[in-house]
Amino acid sequence: MNKLKKFFWSLLFPKTIIIFLLVNISAVLLIYAFCSKDGHPVVAYVSYVLSAYALTVVCARMPGIIKRIKARIYANKYANRFLTDRSLRIRMSLYGGLIFNSCFAVFKVIVGIVYNSAWLFAMAGYNMILSIMRYILVRRDMADRYKESEDSRLRGLKSYKGCGFLMLLLNAAISVIVMMVVFDDHAISYPGFMIYAIAAYTFICLSMAIVNLVRYRHRHNPVFSAVKRIEMAKAIVSIFTLQVALLTQFGSNSVMVNRMANGATGFVACTIITVMAVFMLIGVKKDYKEMR
Repeated sequence: MNKLKKFFWSLLFPKTIIIFLLVNISAVLLIYAFCSKDGHPVVAYVSYVLSAYALTVVCARMPGIIKRIKARIYANKYANRFLTDRSLRIRMSLYGGLIFNSCFAVFKVIVGIVYNSAWLFAMAGYNMILSIMRYILVRRDMADRYKESEDSRLRGLKSYKGCGFLMLLLNAAISVIVMMVVFDDHAISYPGFMIYAIAAYTFICLSMAIVNLVRYRHRHNPVFSAVKRIEMAKAIVSIFTLQVALLTQFGSNSVMVNRMANGATGFVACTIITVMAVFMLIGVKKDYKEMR
């Protein structure tokens, strides 16, 4: 019984060199089976069986590999701090987003002037408002990072309130973009298979934005709460632009159908962002009353 158990264990967990050979040989055989029109069926069946076994072996090894990788990552003090310090991650997101949106806004303005494009100016305005919101929060975070007083919370709520008003202005810029897409037939296209990567990235960003929005729904730290609402607004706009790109590449030839779909999604996006901005202003008003 023990010999049989050892035999199956050695089949499931062979040596690393054997796994390396299995993966490469099965990959070569699969390529041959799929690409060769007159390939022998025996070779195809062997490739399927061997690739299934290689996949099973790799999956069996994966938990141990992930555990060792995590241990090495956490052993590094910088990586450990980044993974365990949530405040640091939020600040990096805030500062990095400020730099990215500012550079992107300037770039869009320059290109818009060169090509005399209203679309580029609209995108520049969207990124400029995002930059102003992030700049307000960066200033407040740098001023009150090490202060845990009622005055610092009050100043944070003022910045939060300012972001609420700017969110309404951001929604106006997004509405202009939506109208240009719907009525002027502005298309968004991505080359080749890049659209699939952007789609995956957009849905990951949306999922993370929803989780963080729920996590920071209370305004214990107004700056962090505002950051998460900005990220949610960006994720919603990304969903809209992704739909426009998908309809451009895979949609029907009917212009009216595309307009109706983009208009409906754009209307929902603008409505959600407006509601989010209103709730920000109502919530901060409630906090002011509690503090008084």
